[in-house]
Amino acid sequence: MDALMYLFLAALLIPSNIFIIIWQKSGQFPLWSSGVLLAVLGIGIGFVVGAILIGPGNAGQGGAIMSAFVGLVIIANGLIYVFIGLVLVIGKLFTKKNTPG
Repeated sequence: MDALMYLFLAALLIPSNIFIIIWQKSGQFPLWSSGVLLAVLGIGIGFVVGAILIGPGNAGQGGAIMSAFVGLVIIANGLIYVFIGLVLVIGKLFTKKNTPG
């Protein structure tokens, strides 16, 4: 059952991280806002994974713990992007050269 949790994490985080980095490099979407979006969607993704892992015929304690872990890891990943994005924005403010004209 542990392998299923890691498969969910890999299937969710690898593509989302790739798209976030591509969007940030192309200038389409700031890194901090991508992190906020990922953190907010992580809550819903945790509930969806819980619905998938917890069957209607069993108590599902293991699936509930795994879905909570998946949701928390996705939220933490989003918060890391928010922090890095804010550091980059603040760094650009301080390194911007004031040129006349």
